[in-house]
Amino acid sequence: MAVRAKRVIYWFSGTGNSYRAAEGIAQALGDTELISMRCDPAEVSAEDAEVVGFVFPVYHWTLNESAREFIEKLKVNPRAYVFAVSTLALINGQTFEVLDSILRGKCVRLQYARRLFSVANLCIVYPPFPSPRWRVPASERKLRRIAAAVRGQATNRYAKAGWLTRAIYPRLMPRYREAIPYTDYGFTVSGDCVGCGLCATVCPRRNIRMEGGKPLFSHDCAGCMACVCYCPRKAIGFHLPPEGLASRKYLLIRLMKLPDRRLRYHHPAVKAAELVCDRRLIE
Repeated sequence: MAVRAKRVIYWFSGTGNSYRAAEGIAQALGDTELISMRCDPAEVSAEDAEVVGFVFPVYHWTLNESAREFIEKLKVNPRAYVFAVSTLALINGQTFEVLDSILRGKCVRLQYARRLFSVANLCIVYPPFPSPRWRVPASERKLRRIAAAVRGQATNRYAKAGWLTRAIYPRLMPRYREAIPYTDYGFTVSGDCVGCGLCATVCPRRNIRMEGGKPLFSHDCAGCMACVCYCPRKAIGFHLPPEGLASRKYLLIRLMKLPDRRLRYHHPAVKAAELVCDRRLIE
């Protein structure tokens, strides 16, 4: 099924940074359809689109797995103006290089790509940083400049991984990426849970189902923290199951603990209801 608008932005977002970026660009363009990457790529083709955008967070210095899987299967008009925006805290790494390689395999050219530095939200590892108090307004200012460039169909040379990142990545990050789907083994649900199901509906991987009024995790986690950060009761925590400490799949998880008082972050302008709306036309 072709998209209705001639301009379309595909987004993946856990706690709202990337959704807010996609929304801001769509508002600047007008008549633009926002489509979640949790949709079936075959049902949201960009074959007829004139402008195609991809907005997503950077996980572990590269294009996150959910975005990569979606884009690999998506049909894109090779004559379209194609842009990408990554949201990240520090290191963009190989993100745009991986995306460009995927698109070139479809005879599509990535014409514009920019980094949008945002608040890091992997709250099971560290508190939100930099401070949302100043980083969110700074991101909004940068977003306006990016949106204006996209509206004018600007082109640029995208940022590539530096030599240090290239040297460290193969030694460090593949092990972390391998463990990501198992992150939810450490999630716990406290008695504060009221069974509202928001965690299941906001999960961009559809990794959570409700059973007996409680969330159950299916071990296909993206590590995005949407369920943790949008839970209205802060009922989802993180603790290691003792029987799994020796397992290799807990390599990453052994380092993760979620103190009960640790701050949780989601973008202040993005409500959970927006993240569960998979398709939205902004006129």
